[in-house]
Parts: sequence; C-alpha cells; structure tokens
Amino acid sequence: MEPHTLLFFGSQGAGKGTQVKMLVDYLRAKSERAVVHIDMGQELRDLRDTRTYAGKLTGEIIDNGIRIYDFMAIYLQTKKLVDAFTGKEHIIADGLARGDDQTRAFDDMMQFFKRDTSFQIINLVISDDTAVKRLLARGRNDDTEEAIRRRLAWTKTDVLPQLELLRNRGRVVHEIDGEPDVQTIHKSILSALGLA
Repeated sequence: MEPHTLLFFGSQGAGKGTQVKMLVDYLRAKSERAVVHIDMGQELRDLRDTRTYAGKLTGEIIDNGIRIYDFMAIYLQTKKLVDAFTGKEHIIADGLARGDDQTRAFDDMMQFFKRDTSFQIINLVISDDTAVKRLLARGRNDDTEEAIRRRLAWTKTDVLPQLELLRNRGRVVHEIDGEPDVQTIHKSILSALGLA
C-alpha cells in the first residue's frame, strides 16, 4: 500500500477522533507501514498537563474554548514530524490547520517531506446541534455548552476557510457526511480514499 497522508477537518463533535482511530487501526491491519498520528487536541492537553509555565498558559486558553496561538500549534506539529517521521509512514493528522499560518505550515511541511502529491483532506460535516449534543454527552471538563458554542463559532470563522486555502494549493478535499453511525462514516471515508 502506498503511504497515505491525511488531514481531518470537521467541527468539534464531528467524530474526527473516532474516525481517525478507526482509520489508523485499518491502516495498521492492512499495511506494513507505521502510522504517525498528530492529534493537536491531545498534544495541547498533554502540554497543559506538564504543569510547565507554557503548559499552564496553554490550559488557560484551551480550557476556555479559545483557539490556541498559531505558533504553538505549528511548533507541536513540526516537532512531532521532525522527531518521528522517516518518510515511510502514513501520516494522519487532526486538529490542525486552524488558521492561515497553521495551514500553510502544515502544507509546507508536506512539501518538505515530499508528501504534497499524496496529501488529501477528509472533512466531516455535521450540524451545530449535533455537535453540541455529542460534546455534552462525552463529559470532558472543557466541554461546557458556552465553550462548545465558542469553539463552533471560531471553527466557522477560522477553520472552514482553510479548506479553500488547501483547495487553492491543489489538495483534494473529500466532504463526508458525519451524521450517520460510525461504521457508515468509516465506510464512506474508505470509499473516498479508494481503500474499499
């Protein structure tokens, strides 16, 4: 199997984490290649939990549903790839490209690592009401309705325009309905990627 390079988009609650895990498991089962997974939300939570000064400041931002500064997301994604990527693995990323600078940085990294020609985007599409319902149900401490609504608002203003920026850079964007059950969504993603 050729290496896959995928960036997941979708509002909070769209099921990115679930679908990424299912796809990572699928690729590990069907391919001999390892997977480098960049989960920006987890990277930020891990940094918050270090109790360093940078971690404390990161926690103050993300626990209030505010978008992290671009430099921090760029630093964390760059460090992960520079430290872990050998050129052979699949790359699966989610929670990235939250603003123009982050998007250009990730796309530039894909060019640097010679993955720009195989780089594809999965955009999981759901309604705001579905997002709020799902996020409140998972019960995480940063998932108050107010914080969720703030995140959904900046998703529309800051994140969705990044899809257009990536399209303009020649990247393939697959729009996937994120409303059905997880298995149906998984099959839609495999089909869009030519894996099923």
